[in-house]
Amino acid sequence: MQFCLMLISTLAVSHFASIAYSQQATERTPAQLSESREQWRMLYVGGKNIGYVHNAVNTVDRDGRQVVVNQHASVIADTHTKIMIQTEETIDGDVLFFRYQVQNRPSITTRKEGRVVDGQLQIKTEANGRVATISQDFPLDVKGPAYADRMLLQHPLKANETRTITTFDPRSAKVDTIRFEARDYENTLLMDGTEKRLLHVLVTHSISPTLVFHEFFNEDGESWKTTVPSQDMVVYTTSRETALKPFRDFKIP
Repeated sequence: MQFCLMLISTLAVSHFASIAYSQQATERTPAQLSESREQWRMLYVGGKNIGYVHNAVNTVDRDGRQVVVNQHASVIADTHTKIMIQTEETIDGDVLFFRYQVQNRPSITTRKEGRVVDGQLQIKTEANGRVATISQDFPLDVKGPAYADRMLLQHPLKANETRTITTFDPRSAKVDTIRFEARDYENTLLMDGTEKRLLHVLVTHSISPTLVFHEFFNEDGESWKTTVPSQDMVVYTTSRETALKPFRDFKIP
């Protein structure tokens, strides 16, 4: 379950929001510099609402340099699990920093942090009271997840188009090649019972090639629905209020 959810979280197209990111931020005044978008999603497995996903992307000014901060949180009520991911990238998509954390019953926390320095990814992992550090080469041509999904928003997929994007997966701290295979527009049932004509796209990841995601995009490249048939999972894009309402009293022990 958690593995599937983390793949969803690192999927580039799952970070769409109501306001598409634009590199025109470089033309704005300092007071207008910060650009942001967010997305709330509801998770269903076997027809049951088990949790929610929140994604937020903000562009901030740090010492005169624009940094894209990408934050993700998944909450699974049944297992009392909260998964958090944060990545920081340059405006061109170069990865600067990432943090991955899992809080799980009974209060077990796993943390992984990494920073790219001089072409090396320096990773520190804390689990079960133990700390481990490693350093590994980081390919310069690999972009962060915020950059990847920004490109999909700026250049939405078309019917029958196939596209691949190479990005960084914070969960595994590995390079992930994502393949998008668009089919055609079809009437798609949404959470509120209405239908919307959306582009059906099959998505696979090199880090888990047998798991197939079915994404449903509008013409602007925004994801309205995700299904994972092998997990009997459906993920709907919704409002903050709707996503949080069933879990107001949920707390991580």
